[in-house]
Amino acid sequence: MGRSETRLTIILCILFWLVVLGPARAERPFPRPIGLVNDFANVIPPSYEQKIKAITAELLQKTGIPVVVVTMPDIGGAEYNDYVNRLYSAWGIGKKGEDKGVLIFVTIKERKMRIETGYGVEGFLPDGLVGEIRDKYMIPYLKQNEFGKGILNGTVAVASIIAKHEGIKLTGSPAVQELPRKRRPRGISLLPIIVIFLILVFSSRRRGGSWIFFLPFFLGGGGYGGGRSTGGGFGGFGGGFGGFGGGMSGGGGAGGSF
Repeated sequence: MGRSETRLTIILCILFWLVVLGPARAERPFPRPIGLVNDFANVIPPSYEQKIKAITAELLQKTGIPVVVVTMPDIGGAEYNDYVNRLYSAWGIGKKGEDKGVLIFVTIKERKMRIETGYGVEGFLPDGLVGEIRDKYMIPYLKQNEFGKGILNGTVAVASIIAKHEGIKLTGSPAVQELPRKRRPRGISLLPIIVIFLILVFSSRRRGGSWIFFLPFFLGGGGYGGGRSTGGGFGGFGGGFGGFGGGMSGGGGAGGSF
């Protein structure tokens, strides 16, 4: 083997290590679940965490469908959609074969969130509806670092849809909160200005004057205008809590930045 061939082999081995083996070795293992609410980033205030735990526990008890909440300080630069999908499968959210479960995930450093749905709930929690929950009830709060409100909102919205589909009522579920939208400024009507302008034009013509004299008052006095509204039991790990039984996700749901 010549020098050029040896050098090429070394380069290919290095590239293979960087592309394939490097990320695999650098990737951190998934954390072990501690329950239905896993605030590893410590961003959910206790009062909100208590409400989220109560809602998810009641839903699981009455329907057998787990809604699992996870916050992470960071995910080590991993692609968040793929990370959430693999975390869902690694934890086995939902019962094996039924695959009914939801994972609400937020990573703080990357400022990403995702609602991942299991195979069994995609029929009544389609991607479009999940995206609406994301945009309307979660991201507006997450953008303001109000993680407790945003995650509680998302949990309540998802749990309410599941409860309705399963024909049960959640006794301890609060109403979801939506941030008030900025009110569109009300512009001044142009009709009175046009009427006054026409009156001045005709009156000046009768007196022999020029109506152009009045034009600067209307062109320069623009006090009207619009505004835009902005708005945007557990299989592999064990433990004394339910909701983790080998369920799978097909990658359904919705995610995004905040």
